[in-house]
Amino acid sequence: MRKAILVGAALVLGSAQGVLAADLYGGGIKDAPAMAAMPAPSAGWYVRVDGGYNLFDDATVTVEGFTTSNSSIDNSWSIGGGIGRYFGRGFRGDITVDHLFDSAVQSDIDCGCVGAYIGTAKFDFSSTVVLANLYYDFNRGGRFVPYIGAGVGFAHNETSAGEVDNTCGCIATIDKGSDNRFAAAAMAGLSWRLRGGETTYVGGLKDEPAAVHTSNALYLDVGYRFLYLGSVKTGDLVWNATNVGVDPEVKDITAQQVRVGLRYDLN
Repeated sequence: MRKAILVGAALVLGSAQGVLAADLYGGGIKDAPAMAAMPAPSAGWYVRVDGGYNLFDDATVTVEGFTTSNSSIDNSWSIGGGIGRYFGRGFRGDITVDHLFDSAVQSDIDCGCVGAYIGTAKFDFSSTVVLANLYYDFNRGGRFVPYIGAGVGFAHNETSAGEVDNTCGCIATIDKGSDNRFAAAAMAGLSWRLRGGETTYVGGLKDEPAAVHTSNALYLDVGYRFLYLGSVKTGDLVWNATNVGVDPEVKDITAQQVRVGLRYDLN
């Protein structure tokens, strides 16, 4: 009799524990407890698109045999994109291609004409930049992710045909030109995860929990980039239909960029 009572009590206790577990986790014995959504592991690859505004530093324009002064490059817009990969431990890298639209370049040139400047040389500058970049994310998996990075590559710099506004009767033109030069960048910014990038765990008691990605992560990137583009030579400088035999050169072109873009993880 005593044994029967003990066995019955054990059965009742076991049933009560099963009901309590079902109430706590919102399912039956065959169902696993639902676990809270967690940040998803880093995706393998991502794609990006960016737009920016370029504030060029003061230019240095040289013309062999002549004195130049008051050189400058106007600000311009840029657009670009790229593909990248996460390496783990907060590191990621990408290959980007950006095009910087036309910026007006000008510089005064002195040819000794009646002791005054002959005028102002004017032409446009543009560049297409290819960079291999490496970044470190300080809060990978969080909603807001500060980052720093650096990149190296090359720039295809171009100048348009131009002219010299003369002050002493000379007629001068400048032919277009192009150069491929070493390029480099340093950047810092903040990524904001707009949506996605979370994992929900599901499964049964007899099965290991399975990770289910709710959606791919989409980030808004806002950042600063210092960009070094090297130099570029124009075509020939022609005065009064005579080729002077020199090519004006814009040296050590640098820009401070403010960039905004979208980055989409490919799971």
